[in-house]
Amino acid sequence: MNEAEYQKMYDFEKFYWWHVGRQKIIKTFLSLLKLPANSKILDIGCGTGGNMEVLKEFGSVQGLDNSVQAKNFCAKQGFNNVIVGDISDMKKMFPEQSLDLVTAFDVLEHLEDDRTAMRDVKSILKQGGYFLITVPAYQFLWSEHDEALHHKRRYDYKQLKERLQESGYQIIKGGYVITFIAPIIIAFRGIKNIFKSKPKESKTDYIILPGFANKMLIWSLELEAFLSRYCNLPFGISVICIAKKP
Repeated sequence: MNEAEYQKMYDFEKFYWWHVGRQKIIKTFLSLLKLPANSKILDIGCGTGGNMEVLKEFGSVQGLDNSVQAKNFCAKQGFNNVIVGDISDMKKMFPEQSLDLVTAFDVLEHLEDDRTAMRDVKSILKQGGYFLITVPAYQFLWSEHDEALHHKRRYDYKQLKERLQESGYQIIKGGYVITFIAPIIIAFRGIKNIFKSKPKESKTDYIILPGFANKMLIWSLELEAFLSRYCNLPFGISVICIAKKP
């Protein structure tokens, strides 16, 4: 990820609807898991630490990111247990069957070989341990937002589910989120792609909204979080999945 994007993420994740609302969804999915007390948790690609704030409610959290800048931002938020390293070296860093939960929030799309990463995560999970994943949905939504974040692909739920099953996981729950406002985002991305000019440095799609609009979008994701307890949403801008090591 571009260095400027880490600063953006750090600046935005405390208030911006995407980060705040998605953290509420993540918390809901975590609450569905039967995690032991004092669970050992690893957040892969922890970025600037916003999601670790949620994860710490469920156990002892450690972060892994390939950026020193990310580690420094995490430290500003009080998370000093962050390792700078590459996901491909994960099996060297963590003992086999040592973790209760591994999370990868918008990480797999950055990897050339996501299947190997899935297998490596399974090796460091305890038996019965969980892998909680989010990835961006739908390849047709590819835009300069993906280019700025150095994505390799976008997913649909069936594709992610099949790759996890091929890697030996049991699927516990999954589907789409960021559903209610998906038509607006799809239209925005489509128009932006049509009128995109080059050459140009790729940038993420942060748009500063009025306070009430930002709150409305957060409320819409809170409603999605509530509904996700009881059903799987049929489409959305993001895919979410809980997989379990048998």
